[in-house]
Amino acid sequence: MRRHIVGIMAVVLLVGGVVLWIWWPRDQGALMQLEAACWRIGGCLAVLWLAYPDLRNIPRWLWIALPALILVLARWPRLFLLIIPLLILYAFIRPRLSKVE
Repeated sequence: MRRHIVGIMAVVLLVGGVVLWIWWPRDQGALMQLEAACWRIGGCLAVLWLAYPDLRNIPRWLWIALPALILVLARWPRLFLLIIPLLILYAFIRPRLSKVE
């Protein structure tokens, strides 16, 4: 049921962005900000709707580590240059799961 609600909210926000884009004047700053918010949040919710079944497979430790990583990168953006090579290195050296037949 939650996935349906996320999809409906995404559609409503994207339609709201289209309505604001077509019918309201472009010279009003507040409406332009509202239109941009509708586009961005609607797009993010649409991506979340598509990925919703796979989000159940994410380990619990990652739900804690990812926001912490985002906060650290927001505070010290130069660490991003260190984290990208570490993630690439991890992708190559992590243990592979093999099928035993």
